[in-house]
Amino acid sequence: MREIKYQVMIDFDRFKNLFVAQNKKYYKKIGLLCAIIFVPLTIMFAIMLISEPNSTNLLYVAVSLLVAILGIMLMCKPFLVFYTRKDLVTSWFYIHGLDNLQGSFKNYQVKYEITLSENGVTEKFASGLEVRFPWFILTGNYVTFPEGVYFTYEDGKNSSLMYNLLGFNALLRDELNGGEVLFVSQEILQANPDLLMYITKAIENSKNIYTNKASKEQTEKLSDWVSSANWGQNNDKQ
Repeated sequence: MREIKYQVMIDFDRFKNLFVAQNKKYYKKIGLLCAIIFVPLTIMFAIMLISEPNSTNLLYVAVSLLVAILGIMLMCKPFLVFYTRKDLVTSWFYIHGLDNLQGSFKNYQVKYEITLSENGVTEKFASGLEVRFPWFILTGNYVTFPEGVYFTYEDGKNSSLMYNLLGFNALLRDELNGGEVLFVSQEILQANPDLLMYITKAIENSKNIYTNKASKEQTEKLSDWVSSANWGQNNDKQ
């Protein structure tokens, strides 16, 4: 794959889209589970209310109907509240180079450089910090928004609803701390019409190589590429 370098701007609106892209499937699973459980319950409680009208049955109908509606909404278009996720929002923007974390989230904006290469993705932030991750870290799936596309990353059991329910962590899971979402703007896509195909192919090839016992030479080459990034953080930003 040829090397492609471009600048990215992420403000709070784009951050919300990035967040939704990474967590969309998980919240759809929660929505589906709520719908499966509470739609029949709503019907059952409605029958009970008709046969025996009282405030208790009315409350049962109202609560189950509300949860069923919320589940359907999560399936169709996840609605997320970010003021309860302040630490997550500020942490993401801080890592990506934002100096001033005061004030409204609407004022948050960062710019950083992305380089796409044969080995994977390099992100260089304003602080000088670089993050490098191989192509196989990404899922190969992307979510499209008006400003561009967001490639999601593999987060293993973190996206398993059953795993999180068994661990009583379904709503307290790490929502954006397990990797980097790759953003490609519409401007870059228009300038490189085949870029989506190149990226998905690079991800597929990387997974095939490194999940099928890559050679020692290939592994060392990739390890050298990752370790050559500038991992030093700007200690003045406290």
